[in-house]
Amino acid sequence: MKYLLFIFVMLWSNIAFGQKTPKLPEFISHLVVKGTKVDAYDRTKKNFAHFFAIAISFDAEGKIDTLYFSSKLNPETKKIYELDNSLLKRIRMHNFNFKEYSSKIVLFSCYCYRITDRSIDYETGFLNSVANLIPEAVHGRSLILLKPIVDASLPREIN
Repeated sequence: MKYLLFIFVMLWSNIAFGQKTPKLPEFISHLVVKGTKVDAYDRTKKNFAHFFAIAISFDAEGKIDTLYFSSKLNPETKKIYELDNSLLKRIRMHNFNFKEYSSKIVLFSCYCYRITDRSIDYETGFLNSVANLIPEAVHGRSLILLKPIVDASLPREIN
């Protein structure tokens, strides 16, 4: 019985006081989706694909320090996904340490489109998004490139 009580106390303390650090791509993807403006996405043209990258700079402790976006990022994409300082504020609210990325810069791309679209309209600027994917602030610097995030589930309810 005392072992059962000990296990219960250990589990409760882990839930109450411990917070497991998530994997970086899932964490960032979740926060990007949470910041998405659904009504703006609903007004997006058919076959318009959003393709953007986020470069993330970490401090020595592994905390997210700075976010970099391309200055040539499509304004529609920037508006829909709130790719600005509000994303950094949402990230810092969680206070996670990603020790494996301490003092490094990580780059990952996001490709988002409507599940009902069957093609990409290249006249919407998609190729410009690809050509200007890497933020200018990190050109020539050593980067860790993570697997792209592909999201075909928008629009959807955001909680």
